[in-house]
Amino acid sequence: MRFFGPSLVLPMPERDGESGYIFWGNEMQHLTLPKLWLRAALAVALMTGAGASAALAHSAKNGAANWKGPGVMAASAKGLAIWQFPDRRALDPALFGTPSKPLNVELLPLAERAVSGDGAAFTTIKTPKMFSNKIKKISGTFRMQVADLTAKDGPGSKDRIAMQADFAGPTGKAYRVVVNKVIPKGPDHPFFGGVGTDVLMHGGTGIGTPLVAQEFSYITAWGLGDIYVDGKLADRGRIVHVMVSERTRDDNFRIGFGVAKPDQLEIHLAMPPLKGSPTGPVASPVPTGVILPNGKEQPFIHVNFYGNAKVTGNRFVTASN
Repeated sequence: MRFFGPSLVLPMPERDGESGYIFWGNEMQHLTLPKLWLRAALAVALMTGAGASAALAHSAKNGAANWKGPGVMAASAKGLAIWQFPDRRALDPALFGTPSKPLNVELLPLAERAVSGDGAAFTTIKTPKMFSNKIKKISGTFRMQVADLTAKDGPGSKDRIAMQADFAGPTGKAYRVVVNKVIPKGPDHPFFGGVGTDVLMHGGTGIGTPLVAQEFSYITAWGLGDIYVDGKLADRGRIVHVMVSERTRDDNFRIGFGVAKPDQLEIHLAMPPLKGSPTGPVASPVPTGVILPNGKEQPFIHVNFYGNAKVTGNRFVTASN
């Protein structure tokens, strides 16, 4: 499954041609779309793989489901991780061009690009996002098992996920994120039934945000999960994206314009400010409890795991940490 968009839509227009919002990559974008398309997108986005997900909820524990057979893979990490704060991501001129010759405007609109004082170059995005060089080293554990059993999207997908991540936040709070349900269909691009394996993501692929360098992803998944803060349930039905990929960050954990260490692993846990509800996805800040310098609460979680990162069951994996 890929974290790209348009993927979720809110709120619902009442007439064709009215405005709505979609979550593109990890960002809210405003768009005018036919009412029926929007309602269909909402309906399929909240499907959770009937039968398979119900069984999974009872069989999976602590991110270890003990599934066996074709399509089953596992990933784990323990130790070093990083917490990402909002940041204005630098823009790669090879991907985005220049103000006089812009590139990939369908991936990142011109209105979202800051320009240098002399007007010769794009510099950063205008609004801080969750792809960041403002980080803090933390520690945590990550355990996940997936079953990639369905190649195409649909409510009958047999794809499954069991994931649990535990980590200390930048202010000392203890977080736990648990995901036991996949979202089996994307409204625009395929989600491969909820779990995708061995795919190219990000960059100029049009799959995922262009603010991350193009990278090979061994496992990518998108599902609904619960978050616990300091041992207490803080929220249910959060949108969660997980990706196990090549390492994009260098020795100082800075993200540049390429893959820094293709022979090492990076595990991404991203929770945008969206959650599921009985009537469809709704805009909702993640209850992080982390207060930013501007006095506002950080509305998302984006944590990368590095310590002892491993993948099993994938024939292409030669990387390890």
